[in-house]
Amino acid sequence: MATHHASPRGEAGRVMLAFDESERRYVAIKLPAAFPIDGRPALGSRDLRVLQRQVRSILHERNAMERVHHPNVLQVERLVPGQKFGCNYAALVTEYASNGDMFDLVALGGALSESLAKLFFVQLLHALEACHANGVVHRDVKPENLLLDANFTLKLGDFGVAAVTPAFPGATVADVVARDESGTALYMAPEIRAKRLYRGTPVDVWSAGVTLFILLTGVPPFDFAQKGDVSYDYLLAGDMERFWATQPAESACLIGAEARDLVSAMLRVDPNQRMTVEQALQHPWLKDAESVDRDLVYKGMAARRQVALAAAGASS
Repeated sequence: MATHHASPRGEAGRVMLAFDESERRYVAIKLPAAFPIDGRPALGSRDLRVLQRQVRSILHERNAMERVHHPNVLQVERLVPGQKFGCNYAALVTEYASNGDMFDLVALGGALSESLAKLFFVQLLHALEACHANGVVHRDVKPENLLLDANFTLKLGDFGVAAVTPAFPGATVADVVARDESGTALYMAPEIRAKRLYRGTPVDVWSAGVTLFILLTGVPPFDFAQKGDVSYDYLLAGDMERFWATQPAESACLIGAEARDLVSAMLRVDPNQRMTVEQALQHPWLKDAESVDRDLVYKGMAARRQVALAAAGASS
């Protein structure tokens, strides 16, 4: 298997593009971030402990991903164990999403049109529905983890901090309860930030609500997910009218009444009152989400992708 360029390192791993010569196609390979490449010397004992922790994270990610088989969830293909430079490692091989991630396309190309936002958001909801049905809570839903394949189909990826159903007979996703502060701060539900015991599925809904806001406006709904941020404080108080009033005019004008209603229902501070994934899929704003012209979707997203590639080339 011939490897090519590597992506920037995440907390637990770096992703490399590789060509699978036996199957004549590209795949993605996730390696521990601490794994030495390019002829670096063997790691010291401290680095080895970091590497071992990252290998455990990759094994956990593989176990979570293997539970979910869905067109909108990145598919794991195999785990490759090995040794190099005196280090044992595990590499996670997944399908390759050749059109990058949603973060770059929105950051460089601006907010999506309402029709595109609807289409991709429905795909995200279907991905979460499949995850939850198979006992997996993602816990890190954000535009960076919404990958796009060659046809610009959304693929939910990076299950490194996913939580899975406990190992007892009859357990379901409703039994997933946690207290650890996993995920990305800007997208964390308030119950995670408050370091309280929390149920799994509502935290994915909150993160998806923040993500939808970004798809529609190109910016997050608050600067910091902490007390003292005016917009976030209004969310914590359940005052949606004032929350929307704090949004810049150039953002607020991009979100119509029905979309606001959906975002508001997903950003309810009380997880017991927060909209579920199933309820979100039935929301009136999404009723025509999948009726868009796929050729126009491809052309529009391909143009955004070219902008992102040009920007990446200019900065390298």
